Amino acid sequence: MERSFVIGWIGTLLQLSLRLSWGIISVPISGLFHLDAIQIGLVATFFYLGYTTSSIPWGFVIDREGPSRSLTISSLVLIPLMALAYFVNNFITLLLIYLFAGLIASGIFPSAMKIVAIKNQENTLTARVALLESAAPITLILLSVTASLLVSEWRYFFVLLAISFSIISLVSSRTRIQVMHSNVKKSLRVLLDKKIFTATLVRMGELWATWGAVTWIFPLLILYRHLGVEFSALFLLLLSIGQLVGTLLATTSRIIGEKRFIALDLLGFIIIAISTVFSQGFILPVEAFTLGIFSFAYRPPTDSMIMKMAGSLSAGTSIGYANSISQIGTMIAPTLVGFLLYESHSFLIGIVGICLGCVISLICLNFV
Repeated sequence: MERSFVIGWIGTLLQLSLRLSWGIISVPISGLFHLDAIQIGLVATFFYLGYTTSSIPWGFVIDREGPSRSLTISSLVLIPLMALAYFVNNFITLLLIYLFAGLIASGIFPSAMKIVAIKNQENTLTARVALLESAAPITLILLSVTASLLVSEWRYFFVLLAISFSIISLVSSRTRIQVMHSNVKKSLRVLLDKKIFTATLVRMGELWATWGAVTWIFPLLILYRHLGVEFSALFLLLLSIGQLVGTLLATTSRIIGEKRFIALDLLGFIIIAISTVFSQGFILPVEAFTLGIFSFAYRPPTDSMIMKMAGSLSAGTSIGYANSISQIGTMIAPTLVGFLLYESHSFLIGIVGICLGCVISLICLNFV
């Protein structure tokens, strides 16, 4: 496996660890800073506000300067931010750290996707995108296994991230990737393509559902279904394992067609997510695994479809653009679900808020 791909995969895992860990460390931090459900969701929203705002500029930089340099810059700037997070002692500072972390971290995943686009032919693209995006469920598995430790030692988690980003920045700076530089005019055409825009709306709904579930499922189970930390961590672990399996299943999407595969997956997510409201006992772990499969299998074929539309020269811009539009869903979902929970105190209403993303995707998929 190419060294550049491995660096991109690890960089992706680290930035995912930063943003997805909030679903776990929000529990002790909310107690420490006396945060309500809306404030918990607002921290995640601030991260995605930064992530969304800078995604398109990062895409231009990646296509112009290359993924290696972009990955190095992102990692370097995140080091002091993670060090600062260790010392955070109030809600406003926490919001600002997550906002700036989002602004910088948004350059990492498009850099990794650019590496995939450069190194692979169209017929192998979906499989390699799935391999890269396996970083997400593996991140969740690691977070699930260490959930209890993160709850008690969350400050040291930021120290570990700072050290890890230091290593990635060093290794990436010494890795050279041959890139045909894209001019700005060609990259701008991606932003005006209606079909790509519609595909990014499909992606927006997917991210709404995926990261809405990941951000909220741990605190939802504890605070609204009154399940223990250990059982909730097990649910999150099984969800993560299911997502890894779903990523592998995505490599077979060409058999029935990518659009049909995505549609069936979105419908499966809605059915299983709503069933968790009424399930008890041993059924819940089974549903956790199944929900995991349905909550991620649609991602690789959707991202592959967007990059094929744009072409490899504009892969950075296309994914940066897709991130900018689609992460609006990720930005809205945590706070919307938090607001719905604040007003209703209902587990069912929270799940419905998460599933709205799938409904948006299903509607937009008809126009791709």
